[in-house]
Amino acid sequence: MRWHFTICVQVGSIRSVFYNSRRIAMASNKEGIVSGGIGFLSRATVQFLLFGVTIVATRQLSISEFGSYALASLFLIVARALFYVGPYEYLLKTPHTPSLYSTCLRANIILAAAISCLLALVYLIAFRMFETNDVSRLIALLAPSIFLVAITAWYEAVLLRDLRVRRYYLSTLIGDCIGAALAVFLLLKGYGVVSLVAQTYARLLILFILYAIGTTHRPALGHGWTHVREVFLWSKERYYAVLLNFSSTYGADVVLGILLSPAATGLYRASSRIVSTLTDLFAQPLQKISQTNLSARLVREKSLDSSWLTMLSGVGAIGWAGLITLAFLADDLVPLALGEKWTPAVPIVVSFCAVKSFMLLDAVTTSFLVCHDRQKQMLRVQICVALAVIMLSWFVAPFGPVWVAIAVGCATATMSLIYGAMVLKLSKAGAEAIFDMIKTSAPPVIGTVLALTLFDQLLPDLPREQAVFWGLIAAATGSMTGAFIVRTRILTAIGSLGHLPDAKPSRVAP
Repeated sequence: MRWHFTICVQVGSIRSVFYNSRRIAMASNKEGIVSGGIGFLSRATVQFLLFGVTIVATRQLSISEFGSYALASLFLIVARALFYVGPYEYLLKTPHTPSLYSTCLRANIILAAAISCLLALVYLIAFRMFETNDVSRLIALLAPSIFLVAITAWYEAVLLRDLRVRRYYLSTLIGDCIGAALAVFLLLKGYGVVSLVAQTYARLLILFILYAIGTTHRPALGHGWTHVREVFLWSKERYYAVLLNFSSTYGADVVLGILLSPAATGLYRASSRIVSTLTDLFAQPLQKISQTNLSARLVREKSLDSSWLTMLSGVGAIGWAGLITLAFLADDLVPLALGEKWTPAVPIVVSFCAVKSFMLLDAVTTSFLVCHDRQKQMLRVQICVALAVIMLSWFVAPFGPVWVAIAVGCATATMSLIYGAMVLKLSKAGAEAIFDMIKTSAPPVIGTVLALTLFDQLLPDLPREQAVFWGLIAAATGSMTGAFIVRTRILTAIGSLGHLPDAKPSRVAP
């Protein structure tokens, strides 16, 4: 309840600022604000639903059951992620050729077949790794979904290449709504972790149908393998990057499951899910829109300047304020939302709030670096970070999930800062551009900190439910006040998300 209210108030505050300041914004920003707003509001709805599923799951499942599903789903997460780089990015950034679409689809099908074989191997060794049959059983149930991911990822790239961002968000919204509703229904009926498996298939099937309806392009495998080989050669660094990112992001989960128990993984993953609900609300649309924007500019041979800082500033202003609110209120939020048995997750949540704050920076910098073909340089950084995460997790795991979260956070934050430095150099962004970004994002953050500090001093001993309510009111008031002060800057920043090149790409069917 508290979490939902936080995001609703934050989004409502943004919309209020936009409404009161429309006459101040330039007319050219209007379409950009609408496009950016649709993405963020759509993602907000999806995050409410996914967090609702998490709440029901944590209350209906034991910590061990939740941890077993978390471990099984990790292997599917990394498998699915492979389909959103490589051919996906290649299709977005490459000028049109007659065989482009069919080549990328064939690459996805080949990848799906290879991943299925690897998942079969994981299925065979999972019992020895985690000493429970639950993880193996769930991997077997989830593995066939890989082929659905292959086709939906291709369709998604086609939609974004055609700059149909609104259609993309509408489709994902419907798919996530149906999947979440089915999961909650089955959980409440007592179907256990199988409910979460059903959610995965329902979402992918709906996306497949809606994507197919939403584009004139039809799947065609074509013929010949020369171009497929070229796509895979271009993609190999991106595939390595996904595997290394998996080690950086989820390696600690696996280490905890091996050295401690699935229950330890459950605590760690539930904490990450709580914080990701907020960060994904902003980071995912920012990443998609910036990726589409920068790729479209590159296809049209336009330069990629320091506009990435402008994109980041408006989104970061609200995203960072929300993370501060969550960290401040976590002591009341976690038991209230998930149940008292999840109280040990509170310090882990606070640690993740600091770690996830860098995800907003990553959402822009990774797209920028890929557009500049800096995969090899990114790979070197990711190798070092992945090794650091695994070694640090293994070393501190006996001390508990909190220390693992802190250790992993230090390693991943270092990677984010290095990426930021690389993009600053490539974009030739000077001190003035950086200062403009700070001037846009700082006031809402400072307002939130001051409001929450004042609230804590004036009302320190409220009951949990009242502390949640009034803490949210204080945070919303502080962030809204700060956003109002820089309302014109925020409008301009959000508007920049929709400013794509005037010419649209060819829609000639393959």
